[in-house]
Amino acid sequence: MRTLLLALLLLTACNSSRLSSAPPGSYLVVLDKSDATLRMIEPNSGHVRDLAPTGIGPHEGVAAPDGTLVVVSDYGDQATLGHTLTVFDPFARHVCATIDLSPHTRPHGIAFLDQRSTVLVTSETSKALLVVDLRARKVTRVIPTEAELSHMLAVTPDKTRVFTANMRGNSVSAIELESGKLLKVIETGKEPEAIAVSPDGNEVWVGHNGDDKIVVLDAHTLAKKAEFPCGKKPIRIAFVPNGKLALVSCADSGELAIIDTRSRTEHKRIALFAQPVPPDHKPGDPLPPSLPIGVLCDHDGRYAYVACNAANEVAVIDLSKLELSGYIPTGKQPDGMAWLYKREGYNNPDGALWH
Repeated sequence: MRTLLLALLLLTACNSSRLSSAPPGSYLVVLDKSDATLRMIEPNSGHVRDLAPTGIGPHEGVAAPDGTLVVVSDYGDQATLGHTLTVFDPFARHVCATIDLSPHTRPHGIAFLDQRSTVLVTSETSKALLVVDLRARKVTRVIPTEAELSHMLAVTPDKTRVFTANMRGNSVSAIELESGKLLKVIETGKEPEAIAVSPDGNEVWVGHNGDDKIVVLDAHTLAKKAEFPCGKKPIRIAFVPNGKLALVSCADSGELAIIDTRSRTEHKRIALFAQPVPPDHKPGDPLPPSLPIGVLCDHDGRYAYVACNAANEVAVIDLSKLELSGYIPTGKQPDGMAWLYKREGYNNPDGALWH
C-alpha cells in the first residue's frame, strides 16, 4: 500500500509540472533568430532534445508531413541577405543539407508540397515563389507574385492554390500551383503579413500590421467575405484543426486573440508577458513586453504554442480551457515554429526509427 501511495504521489508531482500533454514522439521545433539555431523541444517538459545551427536569421520552418525532415528559411539580418535553406534530419539528429537559393534572397514563408521532397518558399527580393527540390538541392521553378515584399504564404489543403501576403504591396497574390498562373493580386489593406487558409480550404484569413484588422477572402472566388478589427499588429494566424477557432498573435499588444471563425467575433484574449516578472515590479506598472509572433497548434488541437520574441520563451496555451499553461525557455528571439511527430509505421530509409 505504501509503495502504491508513493507511486501515486510521484505521478501527481510529475503531472503538475507538465506544460502540455502531447503524445509520445511529438516535438516542438523552435527557431531562434538571433542565435541562428534550431531547437527540438519535448513539449510536455520543455526539455531540449537537439540544438542545431542554421543560416543567419532563421525566420520560418516547416516539418515534412511524414515527420522525417525540418526545413528552415534562412532570411538573414540587417547586414546580410539570406539565401539558403537549412535541412535538419531528426533521425540523424543533425543538419543534413544547406541549399543555396541564389540569386534569390530573403527566403521566408515556407510549406511542403509533398511528403518530404519538395518545398515552396517565398523570396522577397525576387517577388516570387520558389519551388525547391530537396533531393537535388536546387530551385526547379520560379513563380512570380507580381507584388512587393511577398513575405508569408498559405497553401490550400489540396495543394492546388497558394496565397502570399505582400507586405509592401498591401495585397495578397493568389496563384494556381499546377500551372503557376497568377489568378489575381487582391488589395486587402495596410501591410498584410499574417495569412492562413482554413482547414476546409474555403477561406483565407489575412492579418494587417498597418491597420490592425483581419480580412477574410473566399479561397475559390477570391472575393472579400468579411473584415473586422483585431488586436494591435495581428502578425500571425493559426487555425485549430477543427477550424472552429482562429488564434492570432498580436505583437504590439502582447496578446493572443482567440476568434470564433463562424461568428467572426473575438472569444477571448490571453495576455502574454515576459517571465519571470521582475521582483521590483509594482502593481499597475507595465509588465515587460513579450512580442508574440509565431503561433502554432499541435495536430490534436490540444495545445497552442506562441513564440514570444522579446521574452525568449514560448507560451503554452491549453486549448481545452483557453488558458495559459506555462512557458518554455528558448534562445534569443524565437519566431518560426514547426510541429514534428513520428508517423506510426514509418521507417527511415536507412532503417532507423526516431522517437
